[in-house]
Order: sequence, then C-alpha cells, then structure tokens
Amino acid sequence: MGKNSKKHKAIEQINLPQVTIPKEKTILPFNGEVVKEHGITFSFSCFDRTSKFFNLGGKEKDGTIGGKWFLRLLDCLKSVSNKTFEELKSSTHDLHPVDWNNTNVNRPTNSPQCKYWQFRLDKTHGRVIGILIDSVFYVVWLDPYHNFTNSEGYGGVQKFTEPKLN
Repeated sequence: MGKNSKKHKAIEQINLPQVTIPKEKTILPFNGEVVKEHGITFSFSCFDRTSKFFNLGGKEKDGTIGGKWFLRLLDCLKSVSNKTFEELKSSTHDLHPVDWNNTNVNRPTNSPQCKYWQFRLDKTHGRVIGILIDSVFYVVWLDPYHNFTNSEGYGGVQKFTEPKLN
C-alpha cells in the first residue's frame, strides 16, 4: 500500500425491523385521509413556463400572477391528489382529455404519442394542463388566465412578459 492509501473500515450494517402498514389503514397526517391506492400524484418534470400564454406573468408589482393564485393552486393540487381518476372526472375539477381542435395553442411538438389532460382549479381561477400516465399527472402548463381555450367571460387571451426571478 502506498503512503497516502488508507484502509477503509467496513460500515457496520444495522438491520432494522421492517414495519409494513397496509395502505388501506394508513392515515395521512394533517388531513386525516386514508391513503388511496389510485390517488393522483404530480410531477413537474415536464413543466414549461416559457410559453407566452403560460409564463405565469401578471399584473403584480413583481410582474407575476401573484401569491393568492398559487395558494389556490396548492389547495387544488391537494384536492386532486386525494381523489381517484374516476372521482376527478365528475368533480368540480372536471378532469378531461384535451381536444386540440378547440385550443389557442398547438400540441407540443416533442410529444405526439402523449394524451394530454386538463383540470380546473375551480370555475374561475384557471386550469392545469398536462400528461396523465398511470396515476402520475405530469404538469406541462399552468393557465391562470384561461388562455388555453376561448372561455366565455374571461376577456380573451392575455399575454404577459415572462417574470424574472432576480
């Protein structure tokens, strides 16, 4: 062994007892909900806020949509994640497939094989557009201004400068 070589001590492995709690009996903290096997989870790995329609710019002093909208979004994501796919289709969130013939934007070019879905935060505060694979909803666009489709009563497409984070 060379001068700078050191012998590595083996890390002692500790065997902890495995505790398995059946999913149907697992109660989540804070909301007291029972864990559902087919609840929706979210990924933001496909999230895009570079689009002129969905960049989350707005009229706030800092050029963003504002904090209240994000609180509504988080409440919505919590609500959606506590429901099954079937429950979401008939809920206030109105989960349904995107009909690209009725949108103000084109389907993203790099995902022709993906089926896109949308759901709403509530009746007036916009929607979330993404890809649903198994029970994971991959968020692509957040649409606080109803820019995705021409929704009656929302004043048409609204465009804002992309907010900067500095």
